[in-house]
Amino acid sequence: MRLCTFSTAQVKGHVGLGLRDGRVLDVTATFAGDARFACLLALIEHQHDTLPALRALLADRARPYGAHQVYALRSIRFEVPYRPPQIRCFSVYEQHLRNAFGQVMAHGVSPATGLLMRALGAGRVPKAFYETPMYYKGARLNLSGHGSKLARPDPGSKLDYEAELAVVIGRPGKNIDRSVAMSHIFGYVIFNDFSERAQLMKEMRARPSAGPAKGKDFDGSNSLGAWIVTADEIADPHALEVTVRVNGEVRGQGSTAGMTHRIDRIVSYASSNETLHGGELLATGCVPNCAGIEQWRFLEDGDCVDVEIAGLGVLTNSIARH
Repeated sequence: MRLCTFSTAQVKGHVGLGLRDGRVLDVTATFAGDARFACLLALIEHQHDTLPALRALLADRARPYGAHQVYALRSIRFEVPYRPPQIRCFSVYEQHLRNAFGQVMAHGVSPATGLLMRALGAGRVPKAFYETPMYYKGARLNLSGHGSKLARPDPGSKLDYEAELAVVIGRPGKNIDRSVAMSHIFGYVIFNDFSERAQLMKEMRARPSAGPAKGKDFDGSNSLGAWIVTADEIADPHALEVTVRVNGEVRGQGSTAGMTHRIDRIVSYASSNETLHGGELLATGCVPNCAGIEQWRFLEDGDCVDVEIAGLGVLTNSIARH
């Protein structure tokens, strides 16, 4: 199933269910008065009740949907799908790091400094990357959704996109074993981790470094949507083609294949010694070739960025003009 949050001239912030004919069923109106369907986070948290109810609804072909309960896609406005109670941003693609490090060595420092850094071993993927799936905590309030405009942070000379597959936790758990980790996933969503590279490089070069801060944290920097697709719809999340377009031009193509740490490992590690709750978001990291830094090509004011992941749809954002 494909789920979203949408608004129209008549309703605001309702849960929507994508139908095969291209329309959207108003789930909140269909189950009016039932708090489990009032918002997408509640639906996720009560998945053992809500998902069977939605499947039964779809199977009942005789049900006469009222005109007020079904909308054409062109008549709705997609909102941020939901507000995750926690965001963890992982980095599990070795090739993305190699691509980015190479560009920083070539363009982000002086030639002499680049030579010295290479001689000292800087720019190599650290050994710790291969040992455990590393992550930082994303700012869960800095959200944007499909169709949103982002204001460039100040200063923001190197504003960038990162196309990522994100995992939405459904069933809670603690110290989850890898053998059952995938059963804790509610679904998947496209995630664009907007980043300001000039600020980020300063923060990551600082010693000691606490990791990303203002290079990642600004209004709207965590974009997700338009759809959350339930896990049963995705046969293999490790084999999804990813495409990034800027103003219609293909800027990057990659695949979710090649994760050093696969999703079962990510879920298991995130749950170590703490409970994962329904709705928590685990972003898996930038897919190789799907960030501007890998080409040393950044976003301009007015640019429109599309991130497409096979089976999940397209997430579109634009950079506001000053």
